[in-house]
Amino acid sequence: MVSALVAGAALFTTAQLLVQQAEQSLTRVPVPELESPAAETDARHFLLVGSDARDGVDDAVRGEIPLGEFDGQRSDVIIYVAISQDRSEVSLVSLPRDLLVVDDGRHDKLTNTFAGGPDELIRVIRENFGLPVNHYAAISFGGFIEVVRTLGSVEICLDEPLEDWRAGASFTAGCHDMDATDSLSYVRSRAGTRADFERIDRQQNFIRAVLGELTQTRVLANPRQVFRLVEDVASNLTTDDALGMGQMLGLAEEMRTVVADGLPMTTVPAYPRRIDGVDYMVPYAPGASALFSDLVAGRPVAERGTPDERSETLVMVHADGRWAAADTVRSTLAWAGFRTDGVGRGPGATEAGAVTTVYAADGERDRATWIADTLGAPLEDLPDDVTLPDGAAAIVSVGDDAQ
Repeated sequence: MVSALVAGAALFTTAQLLVQQAEQSLTRVPVPELESPAAETDARHFLLVGSDARDGVDDAVRGEIPLGEFDGQRSDVIIYVAISQDRSEVSLVSLPRDLLVVDDGRHDKLTNTFAGGPDELIRVIRENFGLPVNHYAAISFGGFIEVVRTLGSVEICLDEPLEDWRAGASFTAGCHDMDATDSLSYVRSRAGTRADFERIDRQQNFIRAVLGELTQTRVLANPRQVFRLVEDVASNLTTDDALGMGQMLGLAEEMRTVVADGLPMTTVPAYPRRIDGVDYMVPYAPGASALFSDLVAGRPVAERGTPDERSETLVMVHADGRWAAADTVRSTLAWAGFRTDGVGRGPGATEAGAVTTVYAADGERDRATWIADTLGAPLEDLPDDVTLPDGAAAIVSVGDDAQ
């Protein structure tokens, strides 16, 4: 009994020292644009930013990966995290770098607003998308590298080879124990037809893999490794001045079971447009609005299938005379990773009218739900007198709201 009490006291003391040391290493900045939650029990909303500032990247990594040089910083990764009031649900949503925003009456890319610091980025997100932000945290390339070095490696499995000289990525199909340099090249790669959305898929896959490593007993049972991980994060992390290491660790402990069960992750649905000679990703309004409403309320984002599952899901898009809107819908689905087969006229039995509607083929309710949630559209069963090509999961009948 005495030995148990002594061990417990030693563990508590070690934990306190760990938090104190991490607090000293943490960089805090004032972020006036943050919103305070109404009460301690309210949903929490965090903005996590991966900065592409080159500070802290050593010569060994620079020699292996073509990082390039530039002054200042942009947001290489932007993730919005919503945690429910009862802390039983947490969702991660990636905001594409090239997402179109309006800043002081001018078109701009979301990533560029970070050059003005976290306040400008948070203000633009709130004004354009109605998303509150209670806390902010940013980590640089150098911090990312140090965390992976402490873990030792992260296992990533690839269905097909990945070659991308711009990111320094060269991997065969199969599973790889990626070290820090390999991991950085993997999460930076835009290889693939969907470019930045391919990179977002890789970033989310990497997050899942790291969380899997962290929740393994062998990591948590190693106090030295836990200490180094916390120190690596703290010494390379910039947070708002109201967010301390003790709060972060307490929240992490509170949500350990939720994290271990897997976190819902998705990306803002969007489609490409060139405006005044600049290429942007434009949020698809109905789908983005539905997603943002869930995030504000702290509701978990809906399951939308894995990238592989979406790539195997064939969708038919019917214009019903709204050809330009139908092309927008088709493009949004394609960039979300679904298979689309052009745009057709569609039978009268599935004509949507005011609201875009998804019709599920027999036995395809689950996959059709992914499509409906991406578009923020209602889901119906396919009428008996309407047939689909073999392998198609759903028809999307385009309505006035898509215009």
